Amino acid sequence: MLGWQIFVHSVRMVFGNLKQVLQITVGPALIATVVIVGLVLALGIPLEAFDESVEGLPPGVSAGSFFIFVCVLLVVIFITMFWIAVSWHRFILLEEYPTGILPTFRFDRILAYFGRILMLGILMMIAYIPMVLVFAVLGEGLAGVSVILMIIYTIFLVICFYRLSIILPAAAIGNPISLSEAWNNTTGVGGSILLLLVVAFLFQVLVQLVFTMLAIIPVLGVLLTVFFGTLVLPMISVSIFTTMYGVFVEKRALT
Repeated sequence: MLGWQIFVHSVRMVFGNLKQVLQITVGPALIATVVIVGLVLALGIPLEAFDESVEGLPPGVSAGSFFIFVCVLLVVIFITMFWIAVSWHRFILLEEYPTGILPTFRFDRILAYFGRILMLGILMMIAYIPMVLVFAVLGEGLAGVSVILMIIYTIFLVICFYRLSIILPAAAIGNPISLSEAWNNTTGVGGSILLLLVVAFLFQVLVQLVFTMLAIIPVLGVLLTVFFGTLVLPMISVSIFTTMYGVFVEKRALT
């Protein structure tokens, strides 16, 4: 039941520290919003540019300016996400409490976090190549078998990703570990991680269903949906990595 315990502990960390959740997330999110809106105004990009039903770019918007906007947008989003994640890891693992309206901006830790994310992403893409080759060899004649194998292999890779994901909080707190150390520290917990993933998925589905029903409430429903969808659920995902690091690396007890 280790997977269930990790999930429950991660949820408890978020709901037990809602003040810190707000301190860590709201400030960076507001700064990112201001930067993005300012960029839209500076480049003169109308809202029509983001309408999927419109073909091509709106009049007066060059491909160059839109490309610049997309690049800066991605940078702002990723910096904001990693700023929040690093701050949360450090708060839980180092008891580094946020002060004021903004968490401490640690560019070196954010950069290290991005590097680990990028490394894991590339590693997973490389690991997926054998499945692509198998899919190509089996062809359309055995499409059913290919799909089943793809699902099984994808689940296997997701479990591998979570086993290695403890390098993320390690980088956030300035105590980096290698991929081999992460793998060795999570030996024999594949089943627990699978249970963790299933529980986390079902929890997200349940929350989405609840707030879909609550959406009929004019104001409260929208506020609760935004609060849980943009703050609580993502923080639970980050907390899972934090808890896994605490359990598998620091050997903390789940209380």
